[in-house]
Amino acid sequence: MAIYHTRVKTFSRAKGHSAVAAAAYRAGLSLVDERTGARHDYSRRGGVVESRWVVPLKAPDWSLDAARLWQAAEAAEKRKDATVAREFEIALPHELNGPQRSALTADIARALVDRYGFAAQASIHSPGSNDGLNWHVHILATTRRLDAEGLADKTRELDGGPSGRSEVEWLRAMVAQLTNQHLAAAEIPVSVDHRSLEAQAEDALERGDIVAAEILGRRPTIHLGQQVSALERRGVETEVGNALASIVADNQRAVHQTAIRFERAATDTDHAHGHASIPPNRVELGPKSGQSYIEDVKGFGRRGILATRTLPDAPQPSLQSLMDSAYGLWRDLVAAGLEDALRSTRLLLRRLDLTVRNGGVGKRVRKDIQRALRGLAAVRRRATEWLRRVEAERRTASLLTRAERSLEDFVEQQPRPTGPALVAWVRRRGRRLAAVEQRLDALRKARAKIEDGQEEACADQLSAAVTELEASSKVALDGLDALLDETGVSAELTASTQQARPRPKLH
Repeated sequence: MAIYHTRVKTFSRAKGHSAVAAAAYRAGLSLVDERTGARHDYSRRGGVVESRWVVPLKAPDWSLDAARLWQAAEAAEKRKDATVAREFEIALPHELNGPQRSALTADIARALVDRYGFAAQASIHSPGSNDGLNWHVHILATTRRLDAEGLADKTRELDGGPSGRSEVEWLRAMVAQLTNQHLAAAEIPVSVDHRSLEAQAEDALERGDIVAAEILGRRPTIHLGQQVSALERRGVETEVGNALASIVADNQRAVHQTAIRFERAATDTDHAHGHASIPPNRVELGPKSGQSYIEDVKGFGRRGILATRTLPDAPQPSLQSLMDSAYGLWRDLVAAGLEDALRSTRLLLRRLDLTVRNGGVGKRVRKDIQRALRGLAAVRRRATEWLRRVEAERRTASLLTRAERSLEDFVEQQPRPTGPALVAWVRRRGRRLAAVEQRLDALRKARAKIEDGQEEACADQLSAAVTELEASSKVALDGLDALLDETGVSAELTASTQQARPRPKLH
């Protein structure tokens, strides 16, 4: 799944930045900053696939020479706190091949130059590992427009404020549009979306895709920034880092709860029947007078022990509450478009509802409701299986991209030293390489679950679950009809005479 990422950053002389150094690193060049006399030699660095320079039509010929262009950019700024360059960092779809990524990069760079009139250097970087996903381009731009006479007025509209925000929004929309055009031209059935998660969730709700809306409802993450990232890498706890960790944990919890929600109904019915099943990660303890479990709680960076005790004589949930659970499951299946395939189940729920509302009790009715709950939960779980697999692939791909960016940022911000410091540098770089390999292995496993044929397999499993539920519902209907005949209760009569509270409509 293609990943959308666009970030704008500036290089400030007050912070020790240099346009010449930034250009040399991103293009893998050896350039001398005439203002300081420092040589920035990155000619032996790997990962630079290609670099191109894009300038306005009326720009002088020397602007296509990287050394002269960035020397001029530095010389044009006189202030000690001047912004000497601006960068647009943009993710490129890993699904595209080399020429296709190059064509997309060229279109994005031209769109930027056409709009702002500056000179741009676009350098495509490959991922930090084999089979990595973090293909991206660094588009380094001058902060001044370029005309026939050279560098001219500043591009103030990008400096911030309302104008800056609107320009960033234009940038995000433009990148998404061009990316999707190139993906479509390559006949790759994926797309990116630049809109906020909230907007995407609202769109999913309008389509009736409830599960997608829940997943898209995750909180947006926050950017740590260079200084905070450096502190976090050294193991220093920061307020911003803790806030990001909290957001990531909340998002992971929300995604997992969305998946767990589709499996909970069947478990609840087991508890309601009076004997809770022991999950595979729990160990039964203690005497048979009660049931105790020790559960290993994993996830969100913490481990702990959770002990629970359930007494065998705990009160069972009422038939009414079981029916409420069944209606909740049914609404989700209707939203998934499965209503027509579950006609017997719909009829069974109506009959069970009438029976319960008219005081029908007994083990037979309870078992029928519990069996229906298990079947409904199984169908709902199968109905969302493919979506959960795709979301898992997206999540692992995002984590891999973060790991690759962390490695690249480290190499850029911490040049390879000499002497005793080299040992610590190699160790720190090795930790980041190991993280990339771990994320890459997780992505391979997630992708194996969505490779060719897997979507059809999920559809077959859903069809089998629907067939099994319908067969079970027909058997339950026959038994329920016989029970009503034995007791002399007419469902049609009670439906018209019993004045119970309104129920959710079964479409």
